[in-house]
Amino acid sequence: MPGLHLFDATTALLLADTLLGLHLAIVVFNLAMPPAIGLGAWFGWGWVRVRWLRLLHLGSMAVVALQAALGDLCFLTVWEADLRRHAGDAAHAGSFIQGLLSDLLYVEAPLSVLIPIYLGWAALSLALWWLVPPRRRRRR
Repeated sequence: MPGLHLFDATTALLLADTLLGLHLAIVVFNLAMPPAIGLGAWFGWGWVRVRWLRLLHLGSMAVVALQAALGDLCFLTVWEADLRRHAGDAAHAGSFIQGLLSDLLYVEAPLSVLIPIYLGWAALSLALWWLVPPRRRRRR
């Protein structure tokens, strides 16, 4: 990660923890949206058809699927590890927050297991675009 020399160890750890929290929020968003869209279609929740929200989810899942298809680690994971190394911390050992969130976020499983899951979840997200289409913008 370029520009790491701009941060002292404390700032690097704080940024790493913040990045980890953001990463967890994105994962929760990506995991929660397909079931929420299905339930929302069933119960008539209007927010599950909001176009910008659905585009945000689909775009996020496209990034996950592309990284999985390429066999790459998530760039957020790489950036976090770089920040922790810069701070002199082990890549996955550090603050209390880091320990707590890492346990929730990082799954110990081979990529051969995770890649089909990521790709399948992305495919489901794409299918929901047609099964529960977002609303078109109203013309004024």
